[in-house]
Amino acid sequence: MHGAEHLLEIFYLLLAAQVMAFIFKRLNQPVVIGEVLSGILVGPALLGLVHEGEVLEFLAELGAIFLLFMVGLETRLRDILAVGKEAFLVAVLGVAFPFVGGYFYGLEIGFQTLPALFLGTALVATSVGITARVLQELGVLSRPYARIILGAAVIDDVLGLIVLAVVNGVAQTGQVEVGAIARLILLSVVFVGLAVFLSTLIARLPLERLPVGSPLGFALALGVGMAALAASIGLAPIVGAFLGGMLLSEVREKYRLEEPVFAIESFLAPLFFAMVGVRLELAALASPAVLLAGGVVTVIAILGKVLGGFLGSLTQGVRSALTVGVGMAPRGEVGLIVAALGLSAGAVNEEEYAIVLFMVVFTTLFAPFALKPLIAWTEKGRAAKE
Repeated sequence: MHGAEHLLEIFYLLLAAQVMAFIFKRLNQPVVIGEVLSGILVGPALLGLVHEGEVLEFLAELGAIFLLFMVGLETRLRDILAVGKEAFLVAVLGVAFPFVGGYFYGLEIGFQTLPALFLGTALVATSVGITARVLQELGVLSRPYARIILGAAVIDDVLGLIVLAVVNGVAQTGQVEVGAIARLILLSVVFVGLAVFLSTLIARLPLERLPVGSPLGFALALGVGMAALAASIGLAPIVGAFLGGMLLSEVREKYRLEEPVFAIESFLAPLFFAMVGVRLELAALASPAVLLAGGVVTVIAILGKVLGGFLGSLTQGVRSALTVGVGMAPRGEVGLIVAALGLSAGAVNEEEYAIVLFMVVFTTLFAPFALKPLIAWTEKGRAAKE
């Protein structure tokens, strides 16, 4: 009966996600928002038909992995390298501004040094899944601003982990763990370097001659393998999946990889976004103090990323630079993981955790709503120039 319960929960999630996606598409709004709201609808916050559990969490993780694997398939490595300077600047500034803003605001409202550091850290890392879905939905993944966002998200993840390692080390031992940070940086550089090296090799590799069942089977194994390798060194699995997709981007048409991978993504990705909604503890947001502080932290979180993205990619023009900044705004599950670590270490209390939860909810909902008209405005300017 245990398996039947899980199947029923998956059915509720998929049905609600599809119905809400249909409604939001008819309203000409981002589908991803409907999928997140579907999780709130069937989750503990409202109907209580679906609850968090290991099976659903794992399927949601697979959904994020296949979403970014599909995005990687549609993104050539040379296109990312072409905007590498802008992507690096966007990532660095987009980490620095929110961290400093969150830290000093935490001190201003009475947080001790350690909770203020965790607050700043929770504002650092972008959750690119939301933005990637909007870019994919609007068919603009090939645009330079989209490539900057995706490239910056990879660097952002590495920088976010370094900041988290520093703050977590201070929480656990009272000092900065230099050795652990150096190891993390080295492994991250080696991992990305390996992806760059393999991209030229796989482009020339005759997949049909390999001792595998099919080129598609090889592609799926590579994508999941890269995600697992990224997770094993401390990076987000979606970073590995994205790089795995890019490795195959040069051969995707030759082996017709897009359609079958898209079919898998179409099943799993809505589960990922619906589970974002299921996880949201709306009751924790009821306190007036949380609402006020959470609102200010959300503004700092959004402005920090928008300013970092804008200044880092201004060479692409004002419209594209604004699109990059807004595209980097969602925090998603990354901020919650940071806050949960602080909670388990005793560095963050329940109210401080709820403030981060508020920020996560509203940055997640803000980005798709803001991105759609912003991309339309950017594309209009692009068409006028052409």
